[in-house]
Amino acid sequence: MSGTNEDFDAEAWLASRPSLTEMKSHPNHWFNRSSDLHASAGAVWYSMGNNNALIAQELGLGSSFDMGIACYHVYHMLCGLALEVMMKAVLIQRSVAPTDFKTHSFEKLNRLLNLSVDEQERNLLKFYKGMLVWAARYPTPTDVTDEKLKSFYSLSDAVLTMDGPQLEGTTLRFTVSSGATDWTVFSALWAKYANLFNHD
Repeated sequence: MSGTNEDFDAEAWLASRPSLTEMKSHPNHWFNRSSDLHASAGAVWYSMGNNNALIAQELGLGSSFDMGIACYHVYHMLCGLALEVMMKAVLIQRSVAPTDFKTHSFEKLNRLLNLSVDEQERNLLKFYKGMLVWAARYPTPTDVTDEKLKSFYSLSDAVLTMDGPQLEGTTLRFTVSSGATDWTVFSALWAKYANLFNHD
């Protein structure tokens, strides 16, 4: 009798299905992983805010533990990862082979996406690359030199800070945060790349 379980060829069905590797390589998995990293960056960002001390206490880290100091680099690393994985999700969807984008270079990824960025965004992406490659994970990069560290510190200063208002009656200015990597700003940058992903 047709339509019974006896007619079902399980081996043929399994052979016709994509492999686990092929399924995990689907662009939707890349998009979802980037979304997870984006959300995790947001969670870390808010852990560094007004509830900083309460969160540290709930985690059993001690009353003097500062989430803002401890998580600042990790936040930036997650931002960099979320951006990189989203760019790669779009490239996979456009049938670019993963071997063609085996890089952490946002400059190369933007070229593959046929996107041009201004100097300010280029420097911001260079900063994120440094954070995800080494600065948030290790004290120093491989083949470290003082010049490498000074160059990254200069880039970080250029991205993360700006001159504040001049103090009245003086020529002095305090350096203040540029806000370039604040959650809302980062999230808008991430969304720019996420919007390239075709959900149809």
